[in-house]
Amino acid sequence: MRKSEDEPLAICGARSKRTGNPCRQPPMKNGRCRLHGGKSTGPKTKEGLLRSKRANWKHGMYSVEFRQQKEELRKYYEEALELMNKLK
Repeated sequence: MRKSEDEPLAICGARSKRTGNPCRQPPMKNGRCRLHGGKSTGPKTKEGLLRSKRANWKHGMYSVEFRQQKEELRKYYEEALELMNKLK
């Protein structure tokens, strides 16, 4: 997006791995084209961070809530074993 005809046409500038030639697409605001936009800077707001965290959720086996529940279940199990041993 040239301001005048004298100014050279801006290009993306990303280089091909195979040929080494620069990309000839027009750049976006960040200086790269839509294909070579670079890495995302990530979510900025609390809502965006929460949404990103939920989207990346795998199984929850290491979450704080799961570990707390696991610890409670372990205590109940130990209490049950103690009661069973007392009944013998």
